[in-house]
Amino acid sequence: MTDDAANSLSADANREPRPGAAAIDALFNARSVAIIGASGEPTKLSSMPVLAMEKLGFAGKLTAVNPRYQNIGRWPCVESIDQLPEGVEAAIILLPAAAAVEAAQVLVERGVKALVIVAQGFGESGPEGQEREARLVALAREHDVAICGPNTNGLANIANGLGLSFAPALLSDDKVPAGRVSIISQSGAIISTILSKTNGRGVGIAKFVSCGNELTLGMADFLHYFAADPETDTILLYVEAVRDPAGLKAALRACRAAGKRVVAMKAGESDGGKKAALSHTGAIAGSYRAILAFLKSEGVVVADELDTLAALTECVMRHPVPLPQPAKPAFVSVSGGYAALAADCMARLGLALYDLSERAKAELKALPIQSHPLNPYDTAAQHAIITQVFDVFRRDGFNQMMVGLTPLAEPVREIMQPMLIEARKSQFAELYVFAPGMPIDEIRQLQAANIVVSESLWPQMQALKAMQEVSTTEPPPRSDRKPLSEISLPKDKRGLLNEAEGKKLLAALGIETPCGRVVTRSPAMADFAGLARPLALKGLSSRIAHKTEHELVALNLTTDKEIAAACSTITAALLQADPNSPGILAEEMAEGGLEAIIGMRRDPVAGPVMVIGAGGILSELLDDASIVLAPFDASEIRRQLADTRFGKLLNGYRGRTYDIDALIAAVCTVGQWSLNEPVVDEIDINPVLVRKAGDGIVALDAKVYLACD
Repeated sequence: MTDDAANSLSADANREPRPGAAAIDALFNARSVAIIGASGEPTKLSSMPVLAMEKLGFAGKLTAVNPRYQNIGRWPCVESIDQLPEGVEAAIILLPAAAAVEAAQVLVERGVKALVIVAQGFGESGPEGQEREARLVALAREHDVAICGPNTNGLANIANGLGLSFAPALLSDDKVPAGRVSIISQSGAIISTILSKTNGRGVGIAKFVSCGNELTLGMADFLHYFAADPETDTILLYVEAVRDPAGLKAALRACRAAGKRVVAMKAGESDGGKKAALSHTGAIAGSYRAILAFLKSEGVVVADELDTLAALTECVMRHPVPLPQPAKPAFVSVSGGYAALAADCMARLGLALYDLSERAKAELKALPIQSHPLNPYDTAAQHAIITQVFDVFRRDGFNQMMVGLTPLAEPVREIMQPMLIEARKSQFAELYVFAPGMPIDEIRQLQAANIVVSESLWPQMQALKAMQEVSTTEPPPRSDRKPLSEISLPKDKRGLLNEAEGKKLLAALGIETPCGRVVTRSPAMADFAGLARPLALKGLSSRIAHKTEHELVALNLTTDKEIAAACSTITAALLQADPNSPGILAEEMAEGGLEAIIGMRRDPVAGPVMVIGAGGILSELLDDASIVLAPFDASEIRRQLADTRFGKLLNGYRGRTYDIDALIAAVCTVGQWSLNEPVVDEIDINPVLVRKAGDGIVALDAKVYLACD
């Protein structure tokens, strides 16, 4: 179901009104349901909802519709929809698209308020499909009907046994456990994969839904529903496209207000890379990264792959989000090798491993083993002392205990199991056990004690990293003041402004640019009088974003001969690339400092997305730019930069420090201006020269794009 919109991410401002909560509730809590087009042949897809209801133990009334059968399993079957009993509340339609629409019409006329439509062949299939969509939308609007789909794998309520779905996980020998986690996925097939991974982690499921084409009900609608659902505490999202940005933001805030925890995975990173804008800012702040920033800004805990998503779901199910205090993790292992692997894994992810105090080191040295008093700590297979080791770390201020177990003999596991459970009760609210090869019954015992158990290090460590990144504060409110409103934009310009026009706007914002002037395409040497050499010459164009590729840039020009030759080359190139160019920008060369990028790209979902990081050649070398959404304040930018390699360079490397305060001030100014001026679509200031501390910054290049009407 993913299409180009999955990454371009546009909102549908003209979307029809949604069905009411009562209609949506019928999708999950109907006690009388119909399966239209059900089959009694187990190999057919259309048999699976019947089998799912049997497996889940549905205790309500189910009636199948198929003229070939009188019964399917223990359920009665009638020839047509007209023969359905009175009081059917919800139905799943397993017919092709055209027949599905006809069936939906008849069902609605009989008073059915909730439909699951499985078929493809709607808006994506041309005029006929669009007409079918229009009929379904009209049904939903006129009769307050909740429609899941079309093109969906359906939904289920595990607690009451309702399974209007053909998800294979519902038919697995490992029954989906009931619990308080609900899933919303924009991929039907991925539902079963998620369930298989969460089941192994002891995650109980309340409800799940595959959104399909989101014709009348989308992710935001189901999220709103789960925000108010008393049976749901944690919500897992698998996101392909954001079709309703405002609705999703409102739903996430409703979840936050209700104390519901939300975890998510966003698919489509590679597609976002393919569709990067021409500017460097566009490449960095593509919609994939913008959506991640948007989700995180709304308190969502985000994973980047499915194993981590399952680990993350278990973590937030067992622990509050955000964590009540900063994490201070310790790692204790029965094996020195496993401890070393854990340390390497944490280092790669940027998870801090704090040193022990001198007092704690002395206490560990006093234990009857020869291990070095380090974090991670190796117990050298002396299992009897593990409780004492835990206590040393606890009293030393560590609040997150990770325990590495290699495969152990059963008698040893019998010793370890109660020690771990007791440690969770009396020593550490957060206890994580890494135990490859542990029998499932023993895993379940630990999970019952609210201990997170993982087979491998990487997904769980990624999950812990994501937990630490959850925003603990609300973003600063958008200001209604417009302190930058006196800056006038070119009234007759849209699209890319030439560099001189862009730098004029930067200067008005208080961002320094090199001393320079615009000269004609055939200048006299007198036109350069008063400019200190060496000079940079750039052909001005509102058509060419990358001037170097068109021979429109010449740098480090010191002699009249070099300047004249550069002017000749640039003039000839402008005649080919942009005959309407206003001339050449001549500027004094600026040197001495670190090259940074300040960028803004207006994302249709996230709004103004700011990019801050290494610029020029450093951007590819370091590749760790920060992404932040407006509105924000200086402290947020400072925190973001502190987590990057470029930020460490700015704050001092080998005795050299740079004017990070000036860089942050410029970022805040551009962010505020972006909020004030929605016509500014993209800004790419790259490179920005960050000079030594106290000397400010200077914008060496600037691309400003104004939105087209």
